[in-house]
Amino acid sequence: MYNALVLLFGVFITSWSSILIRWIGNVHPLIIAFYRLFFSTMIILPFVLLRKKKQTFPQKDTKNVYFILLAGLFLALHFFSWIKSLQLTTVGHSIFLESTHPVFALILSYFVLKERSSLLTISGIALALLGMYVIVSENQTGLVSASLTGDLLAIFSAFCLAAYLLIARMFTQKIALLPYLLRVYGTAAFITLLFIFILRLHPLQLSAKSWLFLILLALGPNLIGHSLLNWASRKMPVYLVNLAMQGEAVLATFYAFLLLDEHPGGHFYAGAILILFAVSFIFFQREKPEIKEKTII
Repeated sequence: MYNALVLLFGVFITSWSSILIRWIGNVHPLIIAFYRLFFSTMIILPFVLLRKKKQTFPQKDTKNVYFILLAGLFLALHFFSWIKSLQLTTVGHSIFLESTHPVFALILSYFVLKERSSLLTISGIALALLGMYVIVSENQTGLVSASLTGDLLAIFSAFCLAAYLLIARMFTQKIALLPYLLRVYGTAAFITLLFIFILRLHPLQLSAKSWLFLILLALGPNLIGHSLLNWASRKMPVYLVNLAMQGEAVLATFYAFLLLDEHPGGHFYAGAILILFAVSFIFFQREKPEIKEKTII
């Protein structure tokens, strides 16, 4: 019961990400992503330095360094594309499309880890893809419409998140959680800062309101929310954590309705139901190895 309450509280905290990003105002998504990652890195750093037993990668294993760089790149791309999508489309569209990352995780697992999927799992993926199409089709009034671009960016952010989590899974037994997060957050922050300099943006010219909500975003959804979800992942079956995370999309859409006066269209509800059902079905199905089916890929 205690673990479940911690998990639900973590989902509640992370569900405020999209609202806080909207409240930050008209700030470039690279700047928002940078400060979200930078503040998180600075807060984690003292805890890692105070650890008596330092856990690091093997000194001569440069392959691990490349994977950390790749994880940081995918995390930076995820934050940038998702934040930009929130600035172009509704919170409901953005967060429900972004919540399809488990579907992309299954696809990447097949190509990267050679994990085979059953017929029922493939059916769940197809259902989720149909849900994505139903939501995106609502904004297909023109190929250059801002809303359609926002929807496509949300889907791209889901792919990047799946790739990032896939790399994290590969390192679960190689390094402790906080040292790993420090490296990845720091790398992602450096990548976003590099693009900020290339584009000649001005990361310090922000209003007091923007600074406030940037700090709340880093402290709340990033540190407290994601830390609780990571803690829950070590105490509970991972599929339950992922299923609970789908509640973030529902809560965020509800907040947007109350606080931002965003009313999703009819296509959204149909697509959202398909996505929630498909992701839930996939995770429940993957927890039932005793059901023997014909493997098709």
